[in-house]
Amino acid sequence: MISDMAMLFVGLVFLTVFFASQILVLPTLGTSRADSLKLKQRLEGIILAHGDSEASIIKEKYLNRLGLVERRLERLPGMARLKTLLEQAGKQQIAYRFALSVLLLSGGIAFLVWLYFHHLIFTLAAFMVAAVLPVVWLNKQRAKRLDKFEEQLPEALQMMARALRTGYPFTECMKIISTEMNEPISQEFGMTYEEINYGRNIEVAFALMIERVPSLSLIAMATAIIIQRETGGNLAEVLLKISNVLRGRFKLQRRIKTLSAEGMLSAWVLLLLPLALFGLMSLMNPDYFKPVYESPDRMTYVYIFMGLELSAAFWIRRIITIDA
Repeated sequence: MISDMAMLFVGLVFLTVFFASQILVLPTLGTSRADSLKLKQRLEGIILAHGDSEASIIKEKYLNRLGLVERRLERLPGMARLKTLLEQAGKQQIAYRFALSVLLLSGGIAFLVWLYFHHLIFTLAAFMVAAVLPVVWLNKQRAKRLDKFEEQLPEALQMMARALRTGYPFTECMKIISTEMNEPISQEFGMTYEEINYGRNIEVAFALMIERVPSLSLIAMATAIIIQRETGGNLAEVLLKISNVLRGRFKLQRRIKTLSAEGMLSAWVLLLLPLALFGLMSLMNPDYFKPVYESPDRMTYVYIFMGLELSAAFWIRRIITIDA
């Protein structure tokens, strides 16, 4: 019984740290879920208004290089969403191959857990955790890449403005960004430049770019460029103003994260303190929690504890999160 509770304690520590690491993450400079849904609907409207396809020309060329079976696997339900996540994370791996690798790895880990413990719940838990962790890692890489894109965008706009003032056409300015700057902004501007060169309408090309990089800053840039092409004006001056605004917004976000660091540390201390006290008291006096171990309702206590931990994590996140 004591060994089972020790395993349960280790599992509680893992779950608490895992869920807290996902909940206590301050939002990036990208769009929220509600804004992303509205943005997706608007982009679809732009693409349909021009009678164009939602698929990128570059993606279509990439799919055409695959075999017949691979193309069908790549079009399975969920593969398009996974492919978008891989692209936003900066990974060039084929979606179905990534999914297959995750399934094989999860199955192997679950098989080893079954051989060691011969416990169905532990085996299922190991399979689910091993399947979820790669997706969590992809989301982390996606967030880092979007933050890096946001950090590079003001400098890219200034470079485009200088190139426009020296007489370069707009598309050549995008090519300069793709060749002179680092990832990820060089890759995204390069793909958009190729889309336009292949004959794609510039509004649709920017809509596809925003779909790959869901960023309010990028929306502001694309909107300004599209309006300027329709109405005329000094595009270089507009890009410089947008660059200054975005640079100030980025500094504000960094300042907010610095001020929220103390709250994040307090959140971790408060969430892990009950588990630390439980472990310490169990070592100092093993019989102290014996009534809990022998109680038929011990799992109910575990569920209540996890519910309170998650509620505390969500509440602390609401306190320390400042929308900028």
